[in-house]
Amino acid sequence: MPKILHTARYTGEPWEILKSVVPSGFTVETLEELSYDCLLSQAVDADYLLVSGRLPIDEGILSVAKHLKMIQRTGVGTEMLDLEAIKRHEIPIYVNGGINARSVAEHTLTLMLCCLKNIPQIDKQVKSGIWKKQQTGVVCKELYGKTVGLVGMGAIGRLVATYLKAFRAKTIYTDLFRLSEEQEGDLCLTYVPSFEEILHQVDILSFHCPLTLENKGMLDADAIKKMKDGAIIVNTARGKLIEPKAIFEALSNGKLRTVALDVHYEEPIQKEYELSKLDNVILTPHIAGLTYEAFHSMMAGAVENIVSFENHNLSQIKDKRIV
Repeated sequence: MPKILHTARYTGEPWEILKSVVPSGFTVETLEELSYDCLLSQAVDADYLLVSGRLPIDEGILSVAKHLKMIQRTGVGTEMLDLEAIKRHEIPIYVNGGINARSVAEHTLTLMLCCLKNIPQIDKQVKSGIWKKQQTGVVCKELYGKTVGLVGMGAIGRLVATYLKAFRAKTIYTDLFRLSEEQEGDLCLTYVPSFEEILHQVDILSFHCPLTLENKGMLDADAIKKMKDGAIIVNTARGKLIEPKAIFEALSNGKLRTVALDVHYEEPIQKEYELSKLDNVILTPHIAGLTYEAFHSMMAGAVENIVSFENHNLSQIKDKRIV
């Protein structure tokens, strides 16, 4: 019976959802504890790796996983995968592209609105008995008419652009690959050739690109200096796109209005994380793509691909093979 090993540790409802989408004829395990040593031990007899979390899938894992047939990501990021080692072992990898795009796009829009409307601060004030209607209201801002810059225009970026149309924001974007004129027209988008050129134009900067060696720390102190005073930053992509110290300084001195982060330079965040101490920072725990609907679809889609691979129905695999 083929064994699917989930490379993180699920308990409670997430684990019940994953088990529910695995058909008879397969077994599924999650890690007994979230550690590399545990992954090494449980990978020995695994036929498939269902990869989530941040534990590395490297030469050490591949060398013990003698029965491994295929690696399936639950999401799209590949930073935990040693692609060169996986190529040497000739193990195919499939990523779960776009399956949670709607969830991430909705979370992105939610964060934008919370930043503009100062929702966390206002909620805190009201719950503590402070009722300053006019004084509180007039410092809030509308999304209407704001210039929003999207860094990356994949499935998530396109959905964010779709939602922004309803607010009649001015949406600009940069990406390595430009959309067609027809797509830009449908989404009311304006293309900007480079990240540097987008910085000085935006009221809100939102990240929707993968992390690479080239763009790690792309939003640093020098980049922030080029932005408008009072700009807002939203990141639901990858934490290492942004330099936390530069963000902290810019928020502390008033250069930036608010920053909303669902992803962080180190996860989980530590008690000494400076950004958690600021009132003009909104933090969520990497949950943008994890609504019930999105999570169920992610798990079901990933397992369906594994079943198709096991049954040699490669044409039925919905996701993109990257190795």
